[in-house]
Amino acid sequence: MRRILAIDDDPISLSVAAILLESDGWTVLQASCGHEALDLLADHAPPPDCILADLRMSGLAGTELARRLRSAAPSARLFAMTATPPSVVDGYDGIVAKPLAIESLRAVFAQEVPAAADVSTPGDQMDSAIDPAVFERLARAMSPAALREIIIVFLQDAAARVALMRRADPATVRREAHTIKGGAAMIGARHVARAADAVESGIDHDGELFRKLDEIEAHCRCAEGILLQRLKL
Repeated sequence: MRRILAIDDDPISLSVAAILLESDGWTVLQASCGHEALDLLADHAPPPDCILADLRMSGLAGTELARRLRSAAPSARLFAMTATPPSVVDGYDGIVAKPLAIESLRAVFAQEVPAAADVSTPGDQMDSAIDPAVFERLARAMSPAALREIIIVFLQDAAARVALMRRADPATVRREAHTIKGGAAMIGARHVARAADAVESGIDHDGELFRKLDEIEAHCRCAEGILLQRLKL
């Protein structure tokens, strides 16, 4: 059976990635940071076939993490995962865009399409608060109760992070916004992800920042209503 190590400091993104991968037949190891991933690689044999690492984690991440993962598991294929994929990332075999799609993962692992490809088609649906393709993928991969729990945990986590951002320094604000953006993308909450991306990009004026944080909270409430309603259908 294929083995993969998934690394992400956002627990929502990590849980969703693991569920999707397991539904496609992978045996999944999970790590919440780069150092934990290296410890897992040191303790587990055989090494995984693939490693999927979030590109913008706090602490050990990016090119330096790639270098150390290569040393710890030289036979594994290594992919970066991000909601805002650059054209290329040094040290990785490819890039996987969030929200994750199993079809996209299969293609990237099989090297059938360019590594940064994303099979979701949001372009003609950006006026919708929720990406229906992402929601359907999640609904197929897990039970309604499990999906409901993922949604509720994300919303609670996002609320706590927004509260922190209201009194945090700019670096912390950007870091927390990045985490919200990643989790929102994983569950298909487009407007939440878009508002969080604007905050991550940097807002100097406190008034504008607080307006954007209010916007994130409003979009979270909207996403909650739509997602939980869909689970009842």
